[in-house]
Amino acid sequence: MSRPTELEELVEFLHHGNTQIRQIAAENLVPYSKTQPSIFKNGQLTPIKDLKLLVKDSAVCRRAQSTPHITSRPQWLTRENNCQPIAKNALTILINISTDPDILKSLSEDDAFLETIMARIT
Repeated sequence: MSRPTELEELVEFLHHGNTQIRQIAAENLVPYSKTQPSIFKNGQLTPIKDLKLLVKDSAVCRRAQSTPHITSRPQWLTRENNCQPIAKNALTILINISTDPDILKSLSEDDAFLETIMARIT
């Protein structure tokens, strides 16, 4: 079995337990969603499942906002610069790769995901 490429390893970080790592991975994968969309089709579309979850990922925001001892947060910990980019990047990637029939089917048949999207735009 061949060793995964660096790009394939980056896609695997979408599933990481640390939200900040998932955020960095999603941010760095946006350009590849247009040029190499096939990297998101590994292992029964696991990266697609991860991206669907990231659309509603806000754990870092809640943690940063509920930390009472922080009087002034660094810019990278603010809601605008932490919650929104991870969801925005995940959604951007999903939009870019949704031209693939398998991915489109996965997105369109997931009622919970569609409800999340509808809630975000209404």
